[in-house]
Amino acid sequence: MYFLDLLGTLAFAIGGAYKARARKLNIFGVIFLGAITAVGGGTVRDLIIGRTPLFYLRDPNYLTICLIAGLATYLLPTFFKRRYTIFRFIDSIGLATFVIIGVSISFNHLFAGLHLPNIISALACVFLGTLTGVGGGILRDAIMGDTPFALKGGSNYVSSAFWGATLFYFLMFFNNLLAVLVSMAATLILREVVSPFGIYKKRKIFFKKEL
Repeated sequence: MYFLDLLGTLAFAIGGAYKARARKLNIFGVIFLGAITAVGGGTVRDLIIGRTPLFYLRDPNYLTICLIAGLATYLLPTFFKRRYTIFRFIDSIGLATFVIIGVSISFNHLFAGLHLPNIISALACVFLGTLTGVGGGILRDAIMGDTPFALKGGSNYVSSAFWGATLFYFLMFFNNLLAVLVSMAATLILREVVSPFGIYKKRKIFFKKEL
């Protein structure tokens, strides 16, 4: 999970930085918005539950990855444009991972020792897990003056995170590995198969054009 968390951080940072680069921001803006996208959701989560110091201040790998991703995106925009679908899929993996980590951290910090689900912990953990996944992108778009993509009509970004968080929360009381696998599978299927923006739909459109 730690490796996937760092991979998701990389993907989110590249996505945020690429969007900032497309708006012709300078290098500092590109790096900053990439970092906001990658760690913004987790920051808001930790501030809400009073978990300090913030996770990226305890582990420098997160900010290091954000810095490298921002620099690379600013200096090599064509490289990322050509490989957009690859990084978009990694972004979905990052979303699935962030959701699980958000639920886990929130539960362990607020409800440690609880052995059965209840309505209060379910609402809190699912909300905070969803926020961990989508919060960074919402902050990025808000700073740039855009309507957040996650909240636009046709986007199932929030609902994918919500169902991934919900499944993980209830299944983790029975088997943690099963909870991780089912949650990640649900989030990825919703993002990449069901979503009109997913790779599955994009590939179908591409092949139809080719035919």
